[in-house]
Amino acid sequence: MKHWSSILLLFFVIGCNNSDDKISGRKFHELMKNVEEGWSNQNTNLALSSFDEDAIYMEPPNIQYYRGHKQLRPYFNELDNKYKMEFHNLWFNKNTQSGVAEYTFSYGKDTSDVGIVVVELDNGKIKFWREYQRKGPTDFDEFLQIENKEWKWHIGNYPKPKDLIKEK
Repeated sequence: MKHWSSILLLFFVIGCNNSDDKISGRKFHELMKNVEEGWSNQNTNLALSSFDEDAIYMEPPNIQYYRGHKQLRPYFNELDNKYKMEFHNLWFNKNTQSGVAEYTFSYGKDTSDVGIVVVELDNGKIKFWREYQRKGPTDFDEFLQIENKEWKWHIGNYPKPKDLIKEK
């Protein structure tokens, strides 16, 4: 009987270790919604509830860096009612516990930061936040429009392929 108890205990421990601490796509959306609402409504605690206590928040290569709630709290606390975060699209990979969000972060002007954030989760919280962004119009559809823009790079000003350049 003791042998069976040991085997059952072993299966229980293995089951607990494999209990799949992975969150679902729905839970990922909830985490990101808390960040969005927290920033947009000046609710620092709500925004921080999605982050691990020791989370890394960065904008590489050297724009922003905050570590943990201790540094994120004063960063979030500075936001007033002019600041708005809006996630347009969210993608999540349950297996890797990582996700991506396309967002607009506006601050009461006619330009905003439009970008992508890559998040990695650990134990159901954001452990790493890496954002990449561009300044642009606050209206997301206007940001994405193709017509009536002066593109810096396009096929008309792109260099000729090297195999078409004749050497002298």
